[in-house]
Amino acid sequence: MKQIFTYLVACMLMPAIAFSQALPAGTPILILQENEAAPASARQVGSIRIKDGGFKMRCGYEQTMEEARNKAREQGANIVKITQLKRPDALSTCYRLRADIYYQENLVAMLAERQAKQEAELKAMLPDTASYSLLCVYRPKGGYGWAVEYNLHVNDSTVGRIKSGSKFVVKLRNNGETKIWARTEAREEVIVDIRPGQIYFLRCGVGMGALVGRPQLGFIRPEEGMEEFAATPEPKE
Repeated sequence: MKQIFTYLVACMLMPAIAFSQALPAGTPILILQENEAAPASARQVGSIRIKDGGFKMRCGYEQTMEEARNKAREQGANIVKITQLKRPDALSTCYRLRADIYYQENLVAMLAERQAKQEAELKAMLPDTASYSLLCVYRPKGGYGWAVEYNLHVNDSTVGRIKSGSKFVVKLRNNGETKIWARTEAREEVIVDIRPGQIYFLRCGVGMGALVGRPQLGFIRPEEGMEEFAATPEPKE
């Protein structure tokens, strides 16, 4: 009788044990923003939190998203549903987040469908046969240094003014290695290989500096950049 009871308990626990097994490195992870709901068919595994920690050096947006992906894989999840995203502020120069994590069967098919939709939206903005490219520049509202503004430059040209809660689109006709930079008390520069028919999303912000803060510039994956760019209010006339 004792053996039968032990067998039944083991059978009941097997799905939970299997479900909590870590996923292999490189397993695709779906990131859902705060305004996106998790699929009804997904099973919640748990939750994660990414904090500053006090000594983190690489804690920008992309690094934080990658850390969230890794934490999800460790717990056997393939969906990260962000419930709270804190941008750099007076308390921390890092991004911090809270998220619920889920496991979804056949996520590859869902990702393929999502990617096809995003590619259609991108092509609506710019055909891949175009002889130029688009640079979608945005800065989320609020965060550290919200009052600090600065000019954005592409090589030797000034293309726009970066303000809290602002966005604009730049048509780029130059190809190849391109310097995109800004300066306040210090200069921040990113280099990108521009190719015609492509759309690039540049997320801007302000990081902690000695006096007024320094520019933060980072290219974001299109699937995440599109969501944030669309959520940023249109500039007032």
